[in-house]
Amino acid sequence: MTRISFLATFFAAVASLFLFSGQAGRPYAQPQQRQPAQVQQRQSVQQRSATPTQQRQTTPPVSQQAAPSKPATTTASNPTPPTIPAISAMEAKYLLPEDIQFPETQPGASPTITLFGDPRSSGLYVTRTLIPHGTKTIPHIHADSRTVTVLSGVCHYGHGVEFDEKMVIPMPSGSFFTEPAGTPHYIWAKDGDVVVQTTAVGPSSTQFAPVNGVKDGKKP
Repeated sequence: MTRISFLATFFAAVASLFLFSGQAGRPYAQPQQRQPAQVQQRQSVQQRSATPTQQRQTTPPVSQQAAPSKPATTTASNPTPPTIPAISAMEAKYLLPEDIQFPETQPGASPTITLFGDPRSSGLYVTRTLIPHGTKTIPHIHADSRTVTVLSGVCHYGHGVEFDEKMVIPMPSGSFFTEPAGTPHYIWAKDGDVVVQTTAVGPSSTQFAPVNGVKDGKKP
């Protein structure tokens, strides 16, 4: 009995030794062979996971993308403004009341002084006229339209080719009136000396009425 137990134990030890030696003699090829496959699998997974990131990095953001080009505006939508002619230079001029002296004239005449420009030439002009007390101007017309300001006295002003004291309009100092070109008119310094200032655009001329058969501004 003891021999049988010893043999059983011996054969069991030999079998264990054989099995252990067979496993020990085998190289661990399977783990070493599987390792590269796992590494490659991990690398491929990393490459696939990195691909969208790289694509996102290479794609520029919307703010940096080139905006669509707008059609060029035509010159018709932006017309060129008209050219404004240059204003001619005006000479600076200063006259005090004591600097304005009327020239001496014959009795009954109305002296006139030119303050600016020249009534005989083209362009703006300003004149000042002294009408002595009691003067009645002959009805007349002007070639240019005028504006008149009464500076002193009362200017009795009337229209027509015949002087009519009943048709005059008293224009006191500070009054303003116009004299349209070709309209017959007259002035009466009834109450004292009158000074008027005239502004117009020349050339100017004066003719006595009636002119060319004109009467009261109408042809007969």
